[in-house]
Amino acid sequence: MINLISSLFSEGKIYLLFYLLFFFFAVLEITRDLKQYKICLAFISFILLAFFTGLRWETGTDWLSYKELFDTLELNWTFLLNVYSFDLGYVILNAIVRFFTIDYTIFLIIDSFIAVGIVYWFVKKYSPNPNISFFVFYNAFFVAQFMGSNRRIISLGAALFVFYFVHQVNKKKYAYWQTLAFLFHRSSILLLLTWFIPHKRLKSKQIYIILIICLVVGILQIPFKAVGFIGELFSAFSSNPIIEKMLYYSENSDGVISENVNPVILMTLSVIKRSVFISFYLYIIKKNNGLLDSLSDYFFNVYIIGFAIYLLFNGSPIFQMLSTYFTFIEIVLIGRFWSYATVKTKLFFLGVLLFYGFFQLLSSLNAYPELYIPYKCYLNT
Repeated sequence: MINLISSLFSEGKIYLLFYLLFFFFAVLEITRDLKQYKICLAFISFILLAFFTGLRWETGTDWLSYKELFDTLELNWTFLLNVYSFDLGYVILNAIVRFFTIDYTIFLIIDSFIAVGIVYWFVKKYSPNPNISFFVFYNAFFVAQFMGSNRRIISLGAALFVFYFVHQVNKKKYAYWQTLAFLFHRSSILLLLTWFIPHKRLKSKQIYIILIICLVVGILQIPFKAVGFIGELFSAFSSNPIIEKMLYYSENSDGVISENVNPVILMTLSVIKRSVFISFYLYIIKKNNGLLDSLSDYFFNVYIIGFAIYLLFNGSPIFQMLSTYFTFIEIVLIGRFWSYATVKTKLFFLGVLLFYGFFQLLSSLNAYPELYIPYKCYLNT
């Protein structure tokens, strides 16, 4: 970790620059005279992040596999429909861009603007405080998820709209966003569970019971073993890619995780971080006598369920990543709860977020620091 900090301050200053810039935007957002500019600041954040990940070169995870797909893609349906390792929606997006250009950076820019654009669109519409949302988004999700997983980042953005339209019971628009998410990453099939999340806000006692039970069950690794069993059972009858992925990851969970990642430490830090956020949310609920809007209540439940899924797959980081579809709602949840907080509370929690953001950034970079630092820009190649 000491080496990572040293590397961050010597060769990775650009990551720190964004960290401080977005924190500064979040501070400006609570300043009465500057509130009117919050959408403008959020738009600047969107543009910066879209270009930041779009203009990277040999930076981030899975670089070679995604670039190889684009470079070797054949523009015929026989080839496109038989690309086994990538989801159909992502393959088609590659094909559309490849039809006009062979420049991979142009594809990355388009992919990045779609992914970050969906996030910005949702944040703008449903987070009353978009800049605190973007600060949490950058530190908790952007570096770890959006600088490498070209497919999944679009699914994550689509998941946000899935939650909203389930809350609105708008099945037509839900189906659109669920389909989009699935076309770009099959793992988003897990979002079907959204329909079983209660709309009425969970009570504190219910939250504690759910999380404690999930933690105990996760320590016993019952869900992880169950996934492996189901994968083996269905593999005898089908070669469906989803089933094969279930089987592969249940058998090779440790092999797909960086040696820099200690699952126990990762689990502990994640529990501490999410406990801090949940404590903040529960404090806001108490101070407002439990009177929050229904959408915030529902997003809060989604976040709790995401944390529960994370605890259930204790010891298996690759399956714990599935919880990200649900915990990603955090970027909007913090913005909505922020509106119910007093200025004094906001200033105090901003201090907490300042330290949280830095350590979350370190955690994001820690898995594969050599893939992120130094940041290589296409314009300098």
